Amino acid sequence: MSEILDGLKQRIGNDLTEIGDLLEQASPQALEAAGVILTAVLNGQRVLACGARERNDLAHYFARLMTGQFEHPRPGLPVAALSDYPGGKEPFAKSIRALGAQHDVMLVIARHAVEGIQPALRAAHERDMQVVVISAGSEELIAPQLHSQDRLICVATERPGIAYEAQLKIVHTLVDLVDRQLLGLTD
Repeated sequence: MSEILDGLKQRIGNDLTEIGDLLEQASPQALEAAGVILTAVLNGQRVLACGARERNDLAHYFARLMTGQFEHPRPGLPVAALSDYPGGKEPFAKSIRALGAQHDVMLVIARHAVEGIQPALRAAHERDMQVVVISAGSEELIAPQLHSQDRLICVATERPGIAYEAQLKIVHTLVDLVDRQLLGLTD
């Protein structure tokens, strides 16, 4: 039993170290992305959020934190999570075309590269929205799908569980950065 517990502790420690390293690498991009989101809401624009497949729960969670609160009380912000329509050939594109406007921000969360989010990216770009992508995988595969004003937070791992946990922490970080700027928090 002791060997199993020691092995478990070692795996958890290794995973936490890997997540910490990934988050440290993503910090500059997260800061830029939070600035994009903050600028949009301060200018009266909206943020629409969606996620490919199982990442859609992170998009909904992000919207809930932004319209409610995270760790500090503040008024709700104009953020909405999109739901995909079953059987749709272009995930989220219909909703983005219906709700998105020029200068709004589209937050997109993907499991790997731009898998499952290409229609959302195209629709957001058609609407002249700025896009923030949180994805795992290779930055070289994702960057060509983005415009120059878009922001990419890339979690450079092929391990789905680690990627998900890092993406969750990035969601928390984005909300916290926006809150700190809005509320003037320095701690």
